[in-house]
Amino acid sequence: MKKIMLSVVLVFIVAGIIFAPWVTVSFAENRVTNKFDGQRKTVSDGCGFNCKDCGVKTTEKVLFGRKVVIEYACGLLPSDSLEYHQKKELFVSFIGTVH
Repeated sequence: MKKIMLSVVLVFIVAGIIFAPWVTVSFAENRVTNKFDGQRKTVSDGCGFNCKDCGVKTTEKVLFGRKVVIEYACGLLPSDSLEYHQKKELFVSFIGTVH
């Protein structure tokens, strides 16, 4: 009986980690923007979200976390147009790390 209960508990724990319901859209967006801004805060003309329609573009629930796509621009731009914007796809894991 103890082995069955242990197996059931393990199945629920593994299912929880795989689907990670605690990694919400807002949690993933905050983790990604904080990580991105933190990496570039000491660079005076580095990359950032201070451009038209920049920031988090999409979030998608995937196994073990969320996939987040951001749009940003780097350096001193001649104009704020889409041709100078870049996109990057990042992953927020079930433990909150950004990759």
